[in-house]
Amino acid sequence: MEVSRSQPNPSTEYVMGHDDRERRRLSLQASIINPFMERLLIRAGISAGMRVFDVGCGVGEVSILAARLVGPHGEVTGVDMDDGALAIARRKTEELGLTQAKFVHNDVLSYQPAGPVDAVIGRHILIHTRDPLGLLQSGFSILNSGGVAVFQEFDFSVVHAGYPESPLRERTMKVFRDFFAAATHGNIGTRLYHLLLEAGFPFPECWAEYPIGGGADSPLYELFAESLRSILPRAEAMGLARSEDVAIDTLAERLKAEALELKSAFPMPAMIGCFGRKP
Repeated sequence: MEVSRSQPNPSTEYVMGHDDRERRRLSLQASIINPFMERLLIRAGISAGMRVFDVGCGVGEVSILAARLVGPHGEVTGVDMDDGALAIARRKTEELGLTQAKFVHNDVLSYQPAGPVDAVIGRHILIHTRDPLGLLQSGFSILNSGGVAVFQEFDFSVVHAGYPESPLRERTMKVFRDFFAAATHGNIGTRLYHLLLEAGFPFPECWAEYPIGGGADSPLYELFAESLRSILPRAEAMGLARSEDVAIDTLAERLKAEALELKSAFPMPAMIGCFGRKP
């Protein structure tokens, strides 16, 4: 079943769910992709003493990266609607002694910090936001002159096939591609450059990058399986997958066995990282 990728559903919400399994999946995902986000933040100039607003902070992984960069004289405020995720974020920052990070339970589209900030950041939030341009425009409005917006997003319309061809992986990825095209903004990564321009940021800088894993110890098999588990009830309701075909409880092991047998690369979807400065 092919689904149009050009008209995402305007009433988007966080489609992965809010439970302990999903919060664990977010931490697993972060363990793989945090180095990419950290390099993006450094490229964008996040540095000591800055005030940073993290939009849709989840379990706080990006907030922690930013808090380390801004240091004790900076400040990071993370906002999210998931109380359970925020509890994890607070516990992590307390354990790490990052007192410069704080977290607020609120809607990312309506919350406004107390004053202007030096940076607005977010990872994999615009794909779930019903009005991504509106969120970027709101970010523009709260930035100081010279402040920077930094966002990193998956793009499920840009998926690097493994080699040799891995049929199970490709069938699994097709569910992701069709689901995010229909349920959210599946091509949001490629749209980032245009959206930043529309929001008022001249000449955004963007990169596409993603991990390619493989081998017996790769965490990507579990990440793919747990990510599919999170969306499977909705994908099934939309006619994009059937539970009996997916066999979710054994999917990670079967993905691993296929990759090892074929000696195949296992790429993640493209991640596009962009930043733009307010004049």
